[in-house]
Amino acid sequence: MLQELLLALSGHPSPLLSSSNENLFEPGTDDFLSPAENTLLTSLSNDLGQKHSSIRAKANDVVSHHPSAVCRAICAAILSKHLAQFQQRILEVERSILNQDPGIVGAYNIVPLSAIVTAFDGWDRKLEWLWRLVSSIQIEGPRDGGDGESTETKEYLCTASAIIGYLRDATHTGNPDIEQLSLDLVKMAETAWLKQLTLWLLYGKLPSIGAADFFIVKAKKDPEHDIFSLRLDLVPPFVDAATASSILFVGKSLNLIKARGVSDDDESQTIDETAASTLRASHLQELQSLKLPINATRFTRAIRCIRFSLSKNILRHLLPLSNVVEVLRILKEYFLLGNGEFALALISAADERLVDKQSNSANRHRHKGSESLSHLIVKEAEVGSVLARAWTTLASVQGFDNEDDDDDIELARQLIELSLESKVRQQKDAIEEQAPSTLPDSFQDLLLPTSTLLTLRIQSPLDLLLTPADVGAYSRIHAYLLALRRSHLHLSKLFTLSSLRRDAKSRRVGKHSDQNQTLRRRGAERARRLRSLWATVRSAAFLLATIGAYFQAEVIQSSWEEFHGWLDPSVKQTSRPSSQQEQRFTTSLDDSLAPKRNHGEGEALSFEMRDGTDSGLRDPERLMVAHKNFLNSLCHSLLLRDNRFTSRLRKFMTEIDHLCALMNRLETVQESVDLEICDTARTTPGHSEAEEEHLFTQLESGRRDLDAGLASLVKLLQEMDIASNGITRKNVMMGPTEDDEFIPTRNHGLDRLLLQLDFTSSQDRTSIPNATDAYDE
Repeated sequence: MLQELLLALSGHPSPLLSSSNENLFEPGTDDFLSPAENTLLTSLSNDLGQKHSSIRAKANDVVSHHPSAVCRAICAAILSKHLAQFQQRILEVERSILNQDPGIVGAYNIVPLSAIVTAFDGWDRKLEWLWRLVSSIQIEGPRDGGDGESTETKEYLCTASAIIGYLRDATHTGNPDIEQLSLDLVKMAETAWLKQLTLWLLYGKLPSIGAADFFIVKAKKDPEHDIFSLRLDLVPPFVDAATASSILFVGKSLNLIKARGVSDDDESQTIDETAASTLRASHLQELQSLKLPINATRFTRAIRCIRFSLSKNILRHLLPLSNVVEVLRILKEYFLLGNGEFALALISAADERLVDKQSNSANRHRHKGSESLSHLIVKEAEVGSVLARAWTTLASVQGFDNEDDDDDIELARQLIELSLESKVRQQKDAIEEQAPSTLPDSFQDLLLPTSTLLTLRIQSPLDLLLTPADVGAYSRIHAYLLALRRSHLHLSKLFTLSSLRRDAKSRRVGKHSDQNQTLRRRGAERARRLRSLWATVRSAAFLLATIGAYFQAEVIQSSWEEFHGWLDPSVKQTSRPSSQQEQRFTTSLDDSLAPKRNHGEGEALSFEMRDGTDSGLRDPERLMVAHKNFLNSLCHSLLLRDNRFTSRLRKFMTEIDHLCALMNRLETVQESVDLEICDTARTTPGHSEAEEEHLFTQLESGRRDLDAGLASLVKLLQEMDIASNGITRKNVMMGPTEDDEFIPTRNHGLDRLLLQLDFTSSQDRTSIPNATDAYDE
């Protein structure tokens, strides 16, 4: 009986002991056992023997099939250490029985079952906890087929991060046996995880075993380029999001160095690879100095040291700060409209292209005004030609005297592309974005009838600084600011329609006096009907000009100066007066072509450490985090995250386009009416008069819509200012919090914008005729 019991405890099947809890022994043996002995044998067989056998079977299955290397390591440690200790305890009990140890063998060589139970005291709790642990690791679930439907194939649901978190929590249960057991297993799990991490931090390689369970994954949709991203659900609990981002950055940098070594045979690439090989020993020593279980603070410090070491010795040569500032300045000048000439050239090129397509289109409907633009189909080649024409115009405006301008334009031409939004989305689908964009998509179809985006070609090593999400944010900001500038420009061009703003006597003189009287009478009537329209156009142009000047001077320029000052505190930023910005934005079309670039912003900066401290080193990851903070602050200050404002502004711009199209059509129709009146061969006016009356009706309706849009926008700005009064905006940090971290401190309130607008007097209808008279004069 004792031999069968020891075999059952070892996990072997026994011919005498049944696996059923109701009937432990074979029939006929109940007469030889008392109820107490039956209970003791039941506890030994079920709580120890069957649990031992079940744990061993489950652990062997996990070691053989589980995709997680950490889970395999845990189960391998259970088999090789903890179950081996239990097996050793069984052998010790058997040895004590054979040697007739008085501690377990009683009088007359009788071995009490209570003594055997005492010999295995504590193991019931250990095996029960191990059984639950292995069962949770072995749990299978349906595999997601990708379309939200589950397939018949199964996969293990337990991940390395989940099991490490469970084991670390178990070290604080209060049970000494369970705490020691979980402490041993968490050390083994973190050792296996550190081996995977070491491969990534030293060589930039994903683990060959358990890669699907690692928190860094490679995009499967882009086989040509190594694009890596984070899976925060697989990050262990002792690693925060900022440290995980640093780990991703280190591995991406190593892959970048490796890619440069393969693609180029230059001596500098060989030096980079050699330096990376030299640093591996020190980085490995830094990781080996970590004590298990891993302390979160020490682990963060070790990763930061590795990141600084890589940046100081390699990346500062690979990505100098001067190159970073040069690319950021291109983004500011061309995407944030710091270079006003480029915005005007792009708008003019797009308008000229639309005019050409309308003149060549046989099926256009001119009487529908701006609605006919929706029928135009713009192809990718035409979009590229618009940007090429804009570059040509910009080069002619800038001139060839300044070589720095030529170099800047040439670099911008190499990096900037204007593409259809559908093509940009296809390219983005090849990259797994971590978070969708929260910026509006409603301004991309204003420049051309088909949605277009200005994008930046991210070349290595710029991908260490800029992500596709950052470029997408810049593209949407550019579409937003360009639409604002375009609407203001179109309204300003209406004042160049001299024939609509003069009476008939200055237009054309008839051959007879009655014709002249008719022309004068018609001119006075036209001026009276257009008086209120010109006042509305003036108010709308003033609103757009003020908002544009506020965005450029108060938001973009000040934010850039703050960010640039953080990049290099030794460079003095010269702030351009806001009144000069406003004057440049609100003047006539010729004055608006004045240069807006600050050439002092592109001075070369040093990437060397200041005073020998790490805080002075602008490593690429810190630059990336600071740039994300700058971009988030910029989007917030530009009101891009307020859906109510952007939707109303988009509707307001559509009404402006419709009104401008009607005004241009009205000029042509009125010229035809005047010709009909002056034509002596005609005794009655033709159909142009009816079309003119129809246009006046549409213009009056459009004017009322534009007035309502004006009042709605100003009211919304006032509501937003009241809502934000006394509320300090909190900056969302996107990376590690360090002493030298860039945090935007300026809170661009709307009170200054509302003060500049000052619509209280312009909304009074009695002041509108006076404003219109000023234009008539």
